[in-house]
Amino acid sequence: MALNLFTSNRMEVLVDALASTLREPPESPFTKEVIVVQSKGMQRWLSMQLASRYGVWANGHYPFPNAMVQELFEKFFSPSPDSSSFAPEVMTWRILRLLDDLLDSAPFASLNQYLADDHNGLKRFQLSEKIADTFDQYTLYRSEMLGRWEKALPEPAEEAWQAILWRQLALGNDGQHRGKLKEIFCSERGFRAVEMHDVPERIALFGISYLPKFHLDILSAVSTATEVNLFLLSPTREYWGDIMSKKASARLSASERPLRSEGNPLLASLGTIGRDFSEMIIDLSDEAFINEESYVDPGESTLLHALQSDILKLSGTGEDGDKRVLDSLDRSLWIHSCHSPLREI
Repeated sequence: MALNLFTSNRMEVLVDALASTLREPPESPFTKEVIVVQSKGMQRWLSMQLASRYGVWANGHYPFPNAMVQELFEKFFSPSPDSSSFAPEVMTWRILRLLDDLLDSAPFASLNQYLADDHNGLKRFQLSEKIADTFDQYTLYRSEMLGRWEKALPEPAEEAWQAILWRQLALGNDGQHRGKLKEIFCSERGFRAVEMHDVPERIALFGISYLPKFHLDILSAVSTATEVNLFLLSPTREYWGDIMSKKASARLSASERPLRSEGNPLLASLGTIGRDFSEMIIDLSDEAFINEESYVDPGESTLLHALQSDILKLSGTGEDGDKRVLDSLDRSLWIHSCHSPLREI
């Protein structure tokens, strides 16, 4: 069993790597190939690409990341976990009911003041809906904080009312939120992974631009029971965890500034999420069995290729003063001025 990482700056190269790993068929012809994607568009494109390489491609299963996690939980836990009481639409009504008893207490003074002019209850419902959505995000991104709240450990003053409300939601609740399920899943993987039934023979994740640590921890855990292959599009072959735009660098102290570089200005200003994800993948790759890189330099024949090449090499700051001579008829990169971001795209 292994956790394997494949990176490239070209999607077609990643498809070749995926096709190579899938060339050995499963034991049963009825076994579905599990390929996790982030959109239906990627699913269709990937299916056509695999069909063009194999001649025939069928019986693929393309869950989204959250659906994949739910499927793994259902195979791991017996009986299947019931998390319905922590669904945002259910929590909204539970929070609405709990606020009736909590608003008069001191920690909820700010909420009480906010709802002072709520004569018909609509504002309270909308607030409950917002809190429920935030708590749902906490189960994905801040599950350790929820665990601290449930144990009634000391918390900052600004978290006090949230911690009280969350404890009331969790009190006497037989269901478990996904943060708690993930904690159990990962902590017991050493002696429970072998008991997972119907676990896929292999799992591939393709073309996913970002995953929370929640999903990466689960992938690391399940890799002890089956083969997990990550095919990630990476814009540069260099380490880019310390690049920062000039605007962000200007806010740093003089002692911190030398520790940061701009690298490529476009990647530094627009690649923040990708940079953070790259850092998490580096931590995850310490456990990987294979870390295969396959980058392609497109050259500088067009403006678009020159831009891609600069990003690949983390260059292009313009500080060296060099200028490229491009064909005046080059139309590889266009800038459209439209009345909305949607129309620009």
